[in-house]
Amino acid sequence: FCVRLDQNMTVLAVFSYGLIAYGPAAALFFVTVARQPHEVIILIVGAFFWLLSVFCASLIRIAVPPLYSTTAFILPFSVILQEVFRWLFYRVIRRVDKLLSVMTDDKTMRRRHKVAYVGGLGFGAIAGVTTFSNVVRASAGPGIVGIDGGSQFFVMSSAFATNALIGLHACWGVLWFAGWDNKHWVKLVITFLSHMLIASLSLLNQYTGTTVWFLTTQYILLGLLIFYSLLAAGITRRELSILENAIRFCKVYFTFAPRSGTGSGASLPSSPPTPYSPLVQASTDSS
Repeated sequence: FCVRLDQNMTVLAVFSYGLIAYGPAAALFFVTVARQPHEVIILIVGAFFWLLSVFCASLIRIAVPPLYSTTAFILPFSVILQEVFRWLFYRVIRRVDKLLSVMTDDKTMRRRHKVAYVGGLGFGAIAGVTTFSNVVRASAGPGIVGIDGGSQFFVMSSAFATNALIGLHACWGVLWFAGWDNKHWVKLVITFLSHMLIASLSLLNQYTGTTVWFLTTQYILLGLLIFYSLLAAGITRRELSILENAIRFCKVYFTFAPRSGTGSGASLPSSPPTPYSPLVQASTDSS
């Protein structure tokens, strides 16, 4: 009975962490993408280009022996290659833009931004699946996470990091396309530097033993990039006021919502290192 209970709890935990990591992305897909077949194809093509970038990074890692066991050296190459293939994806999509315009009734500029968002969501979806699946696979089997001194919130922290990573890729896609369309170099520089920043901050986990700073920075950056992406996509003042009212409503709701218990709230979990790069297999402490 105990073994069966442990197995059921493990299954429930995996589903819970999976909903944290992929729930928002799945909601975005079914609400904004799934109804348009050509956008589903664009999402799959974007995921394929991300896989190509990781494949090239893997070749570099194998070809240069010092890079094989040093995460700090392979991360910059991985980010650079991802942005190079994001540019190649941009070139391919703009080449077939006339064909895409025939397949939809939307003839406005919003359609071009929508394509960029869908492609970025494809980049983020496959990046999230690759990254978090390594954590889940390493956590499979009997054992207690953190029994050797690590954090018991290791998998949950990785799920929240994966959730933010998918959203960041969607924002990077919008900014990257808008930057190349309008030759707006600031958007391109922000995309590259923010991507490199997130990848570099993940290295701090190895030295601090916690992901507090990493997750905090990741979600703050995600909020800023969401707002900047909306501006780049041409959001109107009326639409912005609707968004502000929705945020104000959520703030009021969570302020006056009843809380269980008498504590002041849960603190941000800490966890052992969770490498950003999908080339490095994540590991957890188990016994």
